[in-house]
Amino acid sequence: SLLYGAQAGTFYVQGDADSRACIRLSGADVVLGGRLKGPVDDDLGNMAGKANLKGFAFEYMTLGRAVVLGDPGPWMCSGMTGGVVYVRLQPDMGMDLAALDRRKAKGAMVEIIDRLDTTDEANLADLLGGYADALDDGDQPDEAREVRELAVAPHGRFAKVVARNQQVDPAVSTE
Repeated sequence: SLLYGAQAGTFYVQGDADSRACIRLSGADVVLGGRLKGPVDDDLGNMAGKANLKGFAFEYMTLGRAVVLGDPGPWMCSGMTGGVVYVRLQPDMGMDLAALDRRKAKGAMVEIIDRLDTTDEANLADLLGGYADALDDGDQPDEAREVRELAVAPHGRFAKVVARNQQVDPAVSTE
């Protein structure tokens, strides 16, 4: 339950997270930097065990921004009513729109959109730029350079997940 109900701040996670990462996220910004470890093959089963986020990520999210650089895992965005989640697309590794759709929770009232607008571009530049700066501060210039390259040309590299009907006041938790 990494960042359960986080309301503010920016968090950079260089690696994977267990189940229910960012549940009830309600205002914080998050970059989950775990990367695909190999091609995605959902026909093999055990989707959660192989994912970077182990299931139910962004459940009941009401507000905030998040970036997932790897596999968001199954049952994502269940009960999501606000905020935005950007997921890196890597069609050559099997992480495409169809794979994201298979990861969406059944009944989740969200849309997966592969068209980014200027707000999305600004969000990705901000979040990935901050993560790259943190990587530079941690003496990881090669990783920082790769992250910056993603931010420079995000079209075709990311899809966004948003709630179909945004909650009237996303700052109010439903718990």
